[in-house]
Amino acid sequence: MPFPDEIKDLLKQYGIPFSSEDYGTHSVLYARRANSGDSGPKTVKLILIPLISTNIESANRQSLIISPLAGQPDTIAVPEDRWRKAGLMMKGRILAHLGIFRAVYARDCEIRKISREEAGIFLEQTHSYGGAKCRYCYGVFLKRGRVKNAATVSGGPATEDISPGTLIAAAAFSNARRWNKGGKEIRSYEWIRYASLPDIRINGGMGKVLKRFTDDIRPDDIMSYADLEWSDGQAYRRLGFEHDGDKEPVTFAVDTATWKRIPLRSPRNGSEPAMDLAMPSIRYFRNFGSRKYRLKLYDA
Repeated sequence: MPFPDEIKDLLKQYGIPFSSEDYGTHSVLYARRANSGDSGPKTVKLILIPLISTNIESANRQSLIISPLAGQPDTIAVPEDRWRKAGLMMKGRILAHLGIFRAVYARDCEIRKISREEAGIFLEQTHSYGGAKCRYCYGVFLKRGRVKNAATVSGGPATEDISPGTLIAAAAFSNARRWNKGGKEIRSYEWIRYASLPDIRINGGMGKVLKRFTDDIRPDDIMSYADLEWSDGQAYRRLGFEHDGDKEPVTFAVDTATWKRIPLRSPRNGSEPAMDLAMPSIRYFRNFGSRKYRLKLYDA
């Protein structure tokens, strides 16, 4: 079954009204968000991207057609390989964007340092890009069992209760990058990853993690990237981060037998990918880049 039809079936299973348009290079679903408040239901735009490109040029053309839609409010892009490789995670994240999730307040959680191994295992299961090399890792643990469904689910499976003490989110930060400015040494860190369980939204969770990290490390500067497949960076702006440039799109080779992605790099920027690009199962995908955000914690 074509993967757009699988996502349509998911929305039908949960009783989510939607309309759709097919453009060949991609499809767009206009889905109604559940329980959007007194202002009336809002529409979430799902851009469904099949991996149809058999060469780099075709993938780049496909990306150029779709990129004006990506990185907009209430819009997520779903490439086929993400759906095929991590279906459960993707289902949870899509439904959460549509207002069907379990809500937790940060005041009912506690932040603890966790090992890189523990963070890596959690992030491999919950983050679109999996784990990453990092220096500092924090876990968000449920302290009190106050978890509630944020929307009434029609026809969807029941969710399991979460016990106090459960790890429900994890964050990873880099080591310091240092430079001198006006005679002062600036220590800058990258916030590399943050992800919760796919069907969990922690109200104030990112802010609580950020406070713990800044209390522990006393950074002068923190930067991070908003993936334009999923976000326009609103969560960072709410925390006081400011837009500080953009990261260029990356073209990937994808083995449709395993749905593994390998970034294609120029010879001067990296080695050749560890994948036989002559295999008939290879397809290409060019993402939409990222939006860079920075939080300055020193006097300029």
